[in-house]
Amino acid sequence: MKKILMLGAAILTLQALPALAQDGAPPEGGKGGHRGERMFEMQDTNKDGVVSKDEFQAFSTKKFDELDANKDGNITKEEGKAHHDAMKAKWKEMRGKRGDKPAPPPAE
Repeated sequence: MKKILMLGAAILTLQALPALAQDGAPPEGGKGGHRGERMFEMQDTNKDGVVSKDEFQAFSTKKFDELDANKDGNITKEEGKAHHDAMKAKWKEMRGKRGDKPAPPPAE
C-alpha cells in the first residue's frame, strides 16, 4: 500500500513540475493555465509557502482515496478511467460556465 501511495504521489508531483519549471508567467486559462501553482496551493494546507512531507502525503492519500472507487485499497485501470472521465466532464462544465463571460481585452 505504501508503495502505491508513494507512486501516486510521485505521479502527481511529476505532473505539476513542468508547469512550475516554466520561465515567465504561465498562460491564462487554456490548456493547463496555472495548474502547477494551483496544485502547490492545494497541497500547502497551512499556507506557509512550502509543502511539507506530511502535507504531500495527506494530499496523495486523499487523491488515492478519490480514485479507489470501491475502497479495496487498489486502483484499477477502470477506476482510473472512470475518475478521469468524471473530471473531464467537470472541466467541460466549468469551461461552459466560463464561456458566458466576455473575453478579456487584447494585450497591448
